Amino acid sequence: MSLPLLPKSTATPTEDTQSDSAYADSIIHSTSSLTSSIVNYTYENGRRYHAFRDGEYPLPNDEKEQDRLDLFHHIYKLLLNGDLFCAPIPPNPQRVLDFGTGTGIWALDIADQFTSAEVIGTDLSPIQPQWVAPNCTFEIDDIESEWTFGRPFNFIHSRNMGGSIRDWDKLYAKIYQHLQPGGYAEIQEFETWVVSDDDIELKNAPNVLRMLQEVAKASENFGKELNIAPKVKQGMIDAGFEDVTDKVYKVHLNETFSSLLCWLIILSILPAPSRPIAKRSPTEGDRNVPTLADARRY
Repeated sequence: MSLPLLPKSTATPTEDTQSDSAYADSIIHSTSSLTSSIVNYTYENGRRYHAFRDGEYPLPNDEKEQDRLDLFHHIYKLLLNGDLFCAPIPPNPQRVLDFGTGTGIWALDIADQFTSAEVIGTDLSPIQPQWVAPNCTFEIDDIESEWTFGRPFNFIHSRNMGGSIRDWDKLYAKIYQHLQPGGYAEIQEFETWVVSDDDIELKNAPNVLRMLQEVAKASENFGKELNIAPKVKQGMIDAGFEDVTDKVYKVHLNETFSSLLCWLIILSILPAPSRPIAKRSPTEGDRNVPTLADARRY
């Protein structure tokens, strides 16, 4: 089920529509109720979380988190030399889906780049702009529910969905089924594990190691694995995709934090508290805060 974000109706009942006015009012009231329910957010440990399918997504949706998501968008653009994707999609795609769209920043950029395309962004949270390009729409939906899109897509995109999906194999199958012949899917994920060339076991960074272990345990208990990046290629191959390419971009994090990209990644990853981590401890959020603080000191 998806809930489109629609403006209020401005239609005025006429003689021909009076008999249907009660029915129409009922529909409008029902839609309004659904719309209002998705903004009845949950608040925990000083952060705001989505209301639709409450608890299915582990991270907040407040302004601080929205800033972090937009920052990640710019990180990906830096990594991709300004591009929004890697797939060799045709120059004029007609239908594009961005599931887990977040603030909608990627979908909006794609809509600007391909003005003839119909771009749809879906998310659990209604945090997208109300005023968008005419070829871009946003829907509140759980991508793991039944897909009800009427027509297939030329391009399906997602980013940073690790920790949000219970059954990736089933999702890959849905993506495959809803692509037009010759269409492309692109899954952009960052690996949630720090790797050191000369310290494989992270003995010199015990606090970072502890944080990574806590996050891994929390996502495992939550039933939605976070570090799925290394498994995406094989998952897509198993779903039937052809010509699957896995592009890996290494970003060096060092003591001097000499590059802008390095600083952006540090700023975008560490401030994000995880709801599953907080719920692992009886003290709620008390346990994960020092973990993140300690990780900043290695």
